[in-house]
Amino acid sequence: DADECKKVFSVPDFVGDACKAMAGRIRGQIAMESFDSFHRNSAKIIRGAVFGFNENKKIRDEFRFVANNLAITNVDIQSVEPVDQKTRDSLQKSVQLAIEITTKSQEATATMQGWSCASP
Repeated sequence: DADECKKVFSVPDFVGDACKAMAGRIRGQIAMESFDSFHRNSAKIIRGAVFGFNENKKIRDEFRFVANNLAITNVDIQSVEPVDQKTRDSLQKSVQLAIEITTKSQEATATMQGWSCASP
């Protein structure tokens, strides 16, 4: 159909619009997740945010833009990090604190079991 073909070029900045739409969906979904949940399930959460879920709670196969029939069929998640510097700093501080707590807990367990890391 000729009218359907014309839709492809009806949106001037379709790449920019697609990126903004997906970024907004991702930010909205991530805002509803706990840090721990997002850390463990980030790829599924991001894919679900972009594509949505069907009636069987499965991630859909595509995200289609009706205005120009653009179909996004895959996302390549190369890294996940906050854009905001304040959020990035808070996240780094939380990770460092978690590492310190884990280390101290392991040291305490080893000490209770009779192991010592101190020199004689």
